[in-house]
Amino acid sequence: MNYPLHIIVRKKLSASFNAILSLLYKKKDYEQFIDPKEVKTILIIRPNYRIGNLLFLTPLINELEKNMPQAKIDIIVGMRLAGKILEPLPNVDKVIDIPRKLLLHPLELLNYIKQTRAKKYDVALNISGGSTSTQIVTALVKAHYKASFYSDKLWADFTHVQERGTLSHKHMGLESLEFLRFFNIPIPSYATLDIKNTPQELIQAKNELHTLLKQNHYSEKTQTIALFRNARFDKKIEDSWWSQWVEQLLELNDNLVIIDILSPDIPTPLNDKVLSYGTKELRLLGAFFKTTTLYVSADTGPMHLAVASGAKVLALFNKTDAQVYGALGKGNTTIDVEKLSLEDVVHITQECLHS
Repeated sequence: MNYPLHIIVRKKLSASFNAILSLLYKKKDYEQFIDPKEVKTILIIRPNYRIGNLLFLTPLINELEKNMPQAKIDIIVGMRLAGKILEPLPNVDKVIDIPRKLLLHPLELLNYIKQTRAKKYDVALNISGGSTSTQIVTALVKAHYKASFYSDKLWADFTHVQERGTLSHKHMGLESLEFLRFFNIPIPSYATLDIKNTPQELIQAKNELHTLLKQNHYSEKTQTIALFRNARFDKKIEDSWWSQWVEQLLELNDNLVIIDILSPDIPTPLNDKVLSYGTKELRLLGAFFKTTTLYVSADTGPMHLAVASGAKVLALFNKTDAQVYGALGKGNTTIDVEKLSLEDVVHITQECLHS
């Protein structure tokens, strides 16, 4: 994937900063394992601004609940709106967000430092290894144990470090499960993303879909596709392609309604052949995806939200590796649209609708 210049520069500066600090940091002998019986509070450190990367924490969070039900989890994230997706999980106590451009706002920075040091945890898990922001947070927080997987850029005060193991899968959404090894907990043979939508969220989403169909004179039995058109950088598929896809699908299936999901980056519907829906409540949005017959998009955060909500998903990939970032979960489909014609994709969409 091709990144903009400012992101490339930021990554290089961050790598240089870490390299310098890691040279200054005195190496020590690390421990490897933590007794789960000692642990009642866990801090997961993932100050990231992307929805998908935060949803990738859910397999770990859910396995910790199964194996360490006594442990309550706080999570440090970089996006409050996305953090609200995780807060209702049964074993999550609090989500703390790091505002963007924190260094430009000294008073907010001091308040954040005070907030992060207000509580001492039994364990802090550094999810991102050698990341600059994660290590700064790790150095700030109070924790009896601080754990990370090895990186030659480590410099924070970790007590437990392991080499990354060789998982049987490549998907980034399951990578967080490796942290179970610090507690000697076996990695499950099957896992997926799961935000555990509540019955109330599902009922509200079903009512909103019913209202949308009724207002536009469609039957409740109508098949529905939730379409999200946005994606980062060159993963995005052009609107002209989506327009042709919509037109061909509607010609083949007169019992189909396509619902264009609006967002700040997509404020208006694709055309007059689609309905539209939008909400700022991300858990409700995920529940809405689940109530439709099929969710379709490129590789993007809402695609992983659909997976984590139990929707049936068709993911259309072009630049990114489907094995690493595709739609997890049984019954979901990921295809490379660069190797397929538009007609092929329409045919696959039809198959997904009826499977």
